[in-house]
Amino acid sequence: MHILETPRLILRPPSHGDELLLHGLHSEPFVVNAFEDGVYPTIQQSKAALLQFINHWQQNRFGLWMVFVKDAGQAIKFAGYSGLRCCGQYFPQYANKVESVTCLNFASSGRGIGVEASRAVLQYAFEYLKLNKVVIFISKSNTRSLIKNIKVGCYYVGDTIHQNKAMRCFEISAMTAVRADVFRVICYNDSKYVGNQQSAINPRC
Repeated sequence: MHILETPRLILRPPSHGDELLLHGLHSEPFVVNAFEDGVYPTIQQSKAALLQFINHWQQNRFGLWMVFVKDAGQAIKFAGYSGLRCCGQYFPQYANKVESVTCLNFASSGRGIGVEASRAVLQYAFEYLKLNKVVIFISKSNTRSLIKNIKVGCYYVGDTIHQNKAMRCFEISAMTAVRADVFRVICYNDSKYVGNQQSAINPRC
């Protein structure tokens, strides 16, 4: 597993200790209205979501990173999560695709953090996982995310339906992706930095 670092952010894989962070994020009204159709999660649902995050990493060797805003080089403020996941569970018609996902709290929205995190995630997807394309699904009403997609290099390919909701589908490739200004990949093991690693990883979707 890997940590991603950008000028303002540290993205690390999730751990079991992130339960309250994730529940707080998913319970924030801004997130509930933007992503959860106004339905607040229970703590049990948040635990289940976190376990899915962790299992995805274990099964595929990539997944969603927890995003923290740095101060003097240290990760001190949780902003949300951003990363990659296999589409099959959520969009069966795209079972062999990898999806880019970002979810930020209100305090981090509108500050370019989503763009910075997504650029790092996508650069990792193309340079380390050696993916050809990544897909992104956005609700037509989620204006912030639609604008963010343009800034990372996405292009619109059509519409799809997810849980009776109309979604816009975008793709991004290594040719269209906007690179991160500064981007560092660090090997991650048991919550410790253990040195740089530059080898390619084979995704298992």
